[in-house]
Amino acid sequence: MPQAGPAIPSTAAQHGRHDRILAAAATMLAAGGEDALQMKDLSQRAGVSVATLYRYFPAKDHVLLGILLSRYTSALSRVTARIPPGATARDRVTSHLLREFRAEQREPRLTAALSRVISETRRSYSEVIEQVEHLHLQMLEHVAGGGAPISAEQRQLLPVVQAIFGAATRRWLAGVCSPAQARFEIRVGCRLLDLPDAAVAEESLLAGPAS
Repeated sequence: MPQAGPAIPSTAAQHGRHDRILAAAATMLAAGGEDALQMKDLSQRAGVSVATLYRYFPAKDHVLLGILLSRYTSALSRVTARIPPGATARDRVTSHLLREFRAEQREPRLTAALSRVISETRRSYSEVIEQVEHLHLQMLEHVAGGGAPISAEQRQLLPVVQAIFGAATRRWLAGVCSPAQARFEIRVGCRLLDLPDAAVAEESLLAGPAS
């Protein structure tokens, strides 16, 4: 039988329970990683019944994706409420992503769990993963433009920069590279934003149709 999808909170009380679950889960993950996130314990910490927990989050991965979606939604509101400092798109995006990486370093167990689930390939998770990535790209676009519109070519580069940032994070989590090396990779990736629009357009033509 196919697994039921997560219920969507609609009332203030439901949103309160939903948010308590996510907050409790984030605390558990930060302290002990994915192994520490047991659904029965989570329901007790959040003050909800097991049935309520499973109604909103049918599986543990739904909890992780819920944390990601909630965090990026909140972050987008914060980021777009101000004009980011920096002289160029590259400067602004570099500063933003390095701040993100420092935040990830503060809670490595939580970061590992969220990084694992955002790399998940199951089709049932593709919609929410796409939502999370879109929220992140919206943030990066606002930061890159300093609150102003960016060119279509710069917009094409942002998913590449985003992918480099994610890869650097995963390499650090796996112990393949040091934090300093990860920061280096993030900085180098952001240098793509210095490419002239004409060069980006040329490479796009060489790549051929998106399909």
